[in-house]
Amino acid sequence: MKNINGTRPSYLSQPLLWAILVLYILIASYTMLNHELWGDEFHSWNIAKASNSFFDLIHNSRYEGHPPVWYTILWIISKFTHSLQCMQVVHLTIAIIVVFVMLFYSPLPTATKVLLPFGYYFLFEYAILSRNYAIGVLAGFLICIVIHKEFKYKLIVYYALLFFMSNVHLLAMLLAGSLHLYFLIWNVEQKKKRSIVALHILLGTLIFLPAMYFIAPPSDGNMNMGVLVSRWSPSIFAMDIQAPLRAFAPMPAWWQYNFWNTHFLLVLHGKYRILKFVSPLLAYGFVGLGCYILKENKKSVALFLANVVVTFIIGNLYALATQRYSGFIFIGFITAYWLYCYDRPLQKNKNNIVNILLVFQLIAGVFIVSKDISLPFSNSYRVKEAMNQVPPNEKLITDYWALNTITAYTDKPFYCLTAQKTLSFLSFGSDITPQQLAKLRHIYCDQLSAFFQKEKIDHVYILSIESPLDLSKLDTKLYSSYHVQLTYKIEGAIEKGSNIYLYRISSL
Repeated sequence: MKNINGTRPSYLSQPLLWAILVLYILIASYTMLNHELWGDEFHSWNIAKASNSFFDLIHNSRYEGHPPVWYTILWIISKFTHSLQCMQVVHLTIAIIVVFVMLFYSPLPTATKVLLPFGYYFLFEYAILSRNYAIGVLAGFLICIVIHKEFKYKLIVYYALLFFMSNVHLLAMLLAGSLHLYFLIWNVEQKKKRSIVALHILLGTLIFLPAMYFIAPPSDGNMNMGVLVSRWSPSIFAMDIQAPLRAFAPMPAWWQYNFWNTHFLLVLHGKYRILKFVSPLLAYGFVGLGCYILKENKKSVALFLANVVVTFIIGNLYALATQRYSGFIFIGFITAYWLYCYDRPLQKNKNNIVNILLVFQLIAGVFIVSKDISLPFSNSYRVKEAMNQVPPNEKLITDYWALNTITAYTDKPFYCLTAQKTLSFLSFGSDITPQQLAKLRHIYCDQLSAFFQKEKIDHVYILSIESPLDLSKLDTKLYSSYHVQLTYKIEGAIEKGSNIYLYRISSL
């Protein structure tokens, strides 16, 4: 393929970047082949495949707190196949496109392009885990390209991407808003008329309204705004303060078996109390470092800081307790850096700082991918193995979180004891929620009694993700009220909630 002037596109003559892309595809594909899906990945899938129509999908996902883009993608896939692997292939394809766009269409320095694909977020969290993050990153990168291009339908494409990005995830919407702030400042610098800037402010506001509707919990939901506000505590504030630390240095506590969703410094707080003061300083040291790197470009600084501030504010409602949530602070920095590089080359010393930050990401990425390949991330895929241990003609039911697992891998609804009905997916609106479960001290005892009376039986097999110890904590009377026998277990998953336990529970 040649340009109008007869020359070949520049990216075709960059073998290093093609080599990086091929290496990324090979590593990511091999990791995906060895990655076992966990609850959150197939929770969305269960909702999508159980929805007969698009209107069913919107209704069924209304209480999730997520806009509909990712659910729509899964719903379309589910109309052709119920194979979980197809969902993984589609997500991995999105992740590969993200890296392709970054490598060949960004103005980032070559060293940055070489390091970035193999960092924690691009190699694992937003690539291997099939969730609604990578699609938001892709939309953000495309917006970066569009802002500094001039073509006939630029504004239509820009606002379409802004609408798309805001309807992917709450964190993607916050970053989309920050990108729009950059766009507004850019228009001011271009000395556009005030009426034009005002129009863009109005259009941006209107664009975000649908996403805000989907994200806002319904008033009759179990996670409505009143509940979110009432559960605020200083501990949530303390978690959010650490968000930039998780974003820029996402290394898990590597010495723990269940290392995922941990951070090495935060885990060490219990052993070294001084780290409770050091960690927040480091967290906002990273924010200060980001501002220092970008300071010659006020638009980029505004984008980066706006994303940090709004993420922190929202994080006080939805605690940013994991790397995948905090990661959009890092993505915000990358987009700000990308747009910075359109205006001017980064000074060598600052470029070195960026690459050092990316080395932190690379170390964390290599570690977690190597672990995901060598150890089971989840044991959910072995659910049929546990089900085969149930004797013929015996009744098998499930408890709350195990419902996701059993419906994902059997492709049929199951009776959920804690919800007291047969379900194809969990709903945080009409069904019992984790928050309600935590308040009910004898949930198993109460529901078992009613279930035994209804079915006229005296024993049942229950599939659960709760260990015997956790089960005793969830219901303090269970072991004294019923005979609980653990008949089969599958343990050893990196993700704590992805082991499988089969119980036979009978009346005393």
